[in-house]
Amino acid sequence: HFHEAVMLLDRPVQPLLQHLAAEGVLGGLDLSIDYPELGPALLVCATETRTSADLERCAQAFERALQQAQAA
Repeated sequence: HFHEAVMLLDRPVQPLLQHLAAEGVLGGLDLSIDYPELGPALLVCATETRTSADLERCAQAFERALQQAQAA
């Protein structure tokens, strides 16, 4: 099963994805490329193969990436 969600951001998606990639996290799909009317939107997904620890690691990486992107 796939569990997908769209995150509407207050900043461009690409810098966030670059920060996540630097931490080894595949952050999602930048929807603003194909759906510019959404603005900075990110499609994220997890499957049942991900553990709670995996999801927590991802959430922490997102938090760090958002903080770094805000400071830049």
